[in-house]
Amino acid sequence: MKTTSQSINIEQLNLLMELVGKINSNLELDKLLREIMDSAKIIMDTEASSLFLLSEDKSKLTLTIPTGPATAELSGKSMPSNQGLSGWVVQNVEPVLVRDVQKDPRFAGELSVSSSFTTKDLICVPLINHNGKVIGALQAINKKNPEELSEDLIPVFQTMANQAAIAIENAKLQQERIEKELMDKELEVARTIQSGFWPKEVPNIPHYRIAGCSKPAKSVGGDYYDYIPIPGTKRWGFTVADVTGKGVPASLLMATMRASLRSHVENNKNVGDSINSVNKLIYEDSPIDKFITAVYGELDTETHTFNYVNAGHNNPYLLDVHNHNLSQLEVGGVMLGIMDPVDFKGDSIKLYSGNKLILFSDGIPEARNTEGEFFSDEGFEQWLLEHKSLTPSQMMMNLLKTIDNFSKGQPQSDDITLIIIERVQ
Repeated sequence: MKTTSQSINIEQLNLLMELVGKINSNLELDKLLREIMDSAKIIMDTEASSLFLLSEDKSKLTLTIPTGPATAELSGKSMPSNQGLSGWVVQNVEPVLVRDVQKDPRFAGELSVSSSFTTKDLICVPLINHNGKVIGALQAINKKNPEELSEDLIPVFQTMANQAAIAIENAKLQQERIEKELMDKELEVARTIQSGFWPKEVPNIPHYRIAGCSKPAKSVGGDYYDYIPIPGTKRWGFTVADVTGKGVPASLLMATMRASLRSHVENNKNVGDSINSVNKLIYEDSPIDKFITAVYGELDTETHTFNYVNAGHNNPYLLDVHNHNLSQLEVGGVMLGIMDPVDFKGDSIKLYSGNKLILFSDGIPEARNTEGEFFSDEGFEQWLLEHKSLTPSQMMMNLLKTIDNFSKGQPQSDDITLIIIERVQ
């Protein structure tokens, strides 16, 4: 004949087997946690249960979905991971049974279920995943029949906790996979938006050779470059810009800048007025934490002057091939979208035969190798001087190859964008 203790254990084991089936088939984390908590109460026959998850840095224990009184009041609250009985269990990786928590000094600092609920006894076991890593603690609080509170309950509860820990880890992995899929889809949308606004062809301008490209990073930033014919004139607009942030928001802000710039260059007589107008729109319509660095210039193909304005962007380079001289266009201003009004002041240079003008984004000097070294401004300047005799197209292709070789397989962290303008006669 079976004893009462044996009957209880068999009943608990049956419930435990049912739970294992349920939690292994449930990959939605919130539903899984609720299933674990409800099952803990039933299997252990207690008034309440609680589950604490350990933070990634192991500094905090967060109460997930408690059962019993005032569950909404406590859900999501945290405490230091070395505090309370739960903290002791996590730190020592040992289960504990306490018949009177008020007499146990380790209970001090434990999150109370409710001001109207008194914790009398509890069993607390560590949540240990399949790698032996502690990810939290599981509690059964206030045995309904205190006389049945026994050390014999710990193995059953620990088995349940171990299964729960594995299921929680699997659910987290599934959640991460779903989030990654959503992020990949967003990045694909961002790439489509971004590439759709890049120039489809290089302008054919007498006496000039031009090359340009943008090589997006995997995470998709907001680099933008453009060639803009200005109707009714002999002028061409050139711009390279970098929008803060990544993904769809950065791409949409880039699209806003493109539309605004193309609209205003037709109506404004100088580059400063055009950028002032763009800045006003970006300031009024973009989030407070979004801004744009940009350099915009207009090449007059009759006078061979380049009038430009710089809004917090990398200074363009002027390369004099004949005199082996490299200089920067240093006139600049604040980034677009930071404040309004801003009176952007432009400057002007004259391009002579053999001069090359290089507009670029910070993805070039900030390219990094596996040792953590940057390609750097100095490295870029040296490279330009060493390759000054190449055509713009040759320079562009050679530079991209050089950066790839320099990075030695290190993932590209930022977009690389470049325009090279050379006067040949």
